[in-house]
Amino acid sequence: MNTTTKYYSIKELFSSDNYVIPIYQRNYAWSESEITQLIQDIIDYYIENDNPIINRPDYFIGSLISYERKIEGKSVFETIDGQQRLTTLSILLNLIKKEFTEEEIDTSFYQNLNLTFDCRPLSTKTLQYLFDGENIDSKDYNTAITQGYEIAKKEMKKIFNNSSLSIKDFCSYLFDKVKILRVLVPEDTDLNHYFEIMNSRGEQLEKHEILKARMLEILDECDRYAFNLIWEACSNMEKYVQYGFNVKQRDTVFGSDDKNKWNDIADMSKVYESLKRETDEYQQNEQSTSISIVDLLKSDAKQISKNEINNDENPDRFNSVINFANFLLHILRIQIRQDIPLDDKRLIKVFEPFLKNDTKKEFVKQFGYNLLKGKFLFDKYVIKREFAKGTDRWSLKRLKWYEPQKNKNAVSYINTFGEEDSNDDINREILMLLSMFHVSTPTLVYKHWLNAALKYVFENSEKQGFSAQTYKKYLEELAKAFLYDRFLAKEAKYYFEIIYTNDGISKNTNIDEAKLNQGTAVENFIFNYLDYLLWQDYRTAEKTYFKERFKGDNETLINDKDKKIANFEYTFRSSVEHYYPQHPIEGNISIALTDDDRKQNKIDWLNNFGNLCLISSSKNSRLSNYMPKAKKDHYQNSSTIDSIKQRIMMEYESWDIAGENNINEIEQHGNKMKEILLMKKN
Repeated sequence: MNTTTKYYSIKELFSSDNYVIPIYQRNYAWSESEITQLIQDIIDYYIENDNPIINRPDYFIGSLISYERKIEGKSVFETIDGQQRLTTLSILLNLIKKEFTEEEIDTSFYQNLNLTFDCRPLSTKTLQYLFDGENIDSKDYNTAITQGYEIAKKEMKKIFNNSSLSIKDFCSYLFDKVKILRVLVPEDTDLNHYFEIMNSRGEQLEKHEILKARMLEILDECDRYAFNLIWEACSNMEKYVQYGFNVKQRDTVFGSDDKNKWNDIADMSKVYESLKRETDEYQQNEQSTSISIVDLLKSDAKQISKNEINNDENPDRFNSVINFANFLLHILRIQIRQDIPLDDKRLIKVFEPFLKNDTKKEFVKQFGYNLLKGKFLFDKYVIKREFAKGTDRWSLKRLKWYEPQKNKNAVSYINTFGEEDSNDDINREILMLLSMFHVSTPTLVYKHWLNAALKYVFENSEKQGFSAQTYKKYLEELAKAFLYDRFLAKEAKYYFEIIYTNDGISKNTNIDEAKLNQGTAVENFIFNYLDYLLWQDYRTAEKTYFKERFKGDNETLINDKDKKIANFEYTFRSSVEHYYPQHPIEGNISIALTDDDRKQNKIDWLNNFGNLCLISSSKNSRLSNYMPKAKKDHYQNSSTIDSIKQRIMMEYESWDIAGENNINEIEQHGNKMKEILLMKKN
């Protein structure tokens, strides 16, 4: 039996052995964030090492732990760990084979589908459909796998349509230079026991913990404890940073009245001195003479928070939009104002130069201060996902402190701006803007909008004149800059230039409106931003667009028709839907143009912006081939809406009928939406 551990290229992996996903493994479950991250990771490494393909270093994508079993005398490798990655690579390879045939990419090594599923025939059949290049519209299929295919397709086309990257060169790198480590477990292994142990094994030391140790080594002993306290208080991204300090420390850093502002006297030296002074008191009380780096790494903020005032903090109440390792990179970029990658895979590498130079001690102290200030601002001015009183929704809240009273909590969460508990004022507007940005970038890395928002409040929140209105105006201008200078620009600008050079203001006048008529390749952000503009149009006193759309109806009827719009909230929608389907169910006539039509440069109405909207992948998979009327009947029974644009599309009468009226309505709606989207530039 082959017991060796070996690295396989993607070409070798999919041209040699056969693999099976056992029944004890969960079904395929990767979503947009994981799939786009895998593709982006490979592309990032490809770009970073700008050499001829043959000389570029290998990129190691992870491990594949397998067990060799015999089926009818032939070896099949049972996948114990790495099945999500293996299935995604299979989806990606099938995508390249089918969708990029014009690029003359050599996939001849991939002769047979070599991945199957135990006791899940639908999953195996779905992969086989993709391998064979079949249209699955009329077949039963595994929804998660087909969604994964569509997500990968959109991500690949988005990347290669908006950059100078060569898909052919990238695929050569993917096939030959991307490596996966296959580890075979011994023949007599108890697989169930092994699987149980493997999934309960201890985690390795994380990169941010290694970085913390490196920074502590640089500091003098008198500053180490303060830096460690700051780090520990900030590292829990689900908890407001004030909870990491005792009362005296809070008064110094956050103000003694409501502990919810960055105190005017809280400059770097005073913050470190205050935390050091509290440390000295703690050490005297504990009769401790020194604290080692090892002790600091093991400690947490609870040890010195004995004077904690009572609160109702629930550690599971909030979910952050980013993890701590990536947050560190955002703070670093703000501190050094350099275009560093916002990707925690390279955390140590990015920090390395600053931990070796002659000013490393000053750098680390400044970073600790900026980290504390940045986390405070993040908690106050960036959205979280809040779970409270049986609800799950976006929130933009700050802490409000009270004088402690018997049997009463001394703290509560209230809106950062406007009325404390209102859901229909400027706090909601800012929340909608932030959630609009966030759902457009579902991965934890490369959240440029977050870097822009943090930079703005970091530089302006203490200035006279900062207000909810100025923050909202900045975010709206940033949205325009993303739209015009990035997604619709004939020559797209880099995010760093938009944020740091242009201060979030659009500078581009050369817009390519054809990018709105690209079908599923249209950016998610464009649809999300349009929904924000429509939501704002509806909630204003004039309701300009909606009064025009429902001309003749009285105000009460307008409000009744569109109350779902007023309550609209952003969710993670990743699927661009053709409202009139590309492949109508049997019995309906498609309006898709012929090849002759396309040769005459006629517009493909199916991919016109007027026929597109953004909805969840699951809904699109279930209803994608239904005609508009059937979709309308389905969505009318829902208490919420996925898309305001789609809600408007449902008001048209002739969309179901292939012909001139249908095309006219698509064109009419598309032109109106473009007008709303683009009129905001000036």
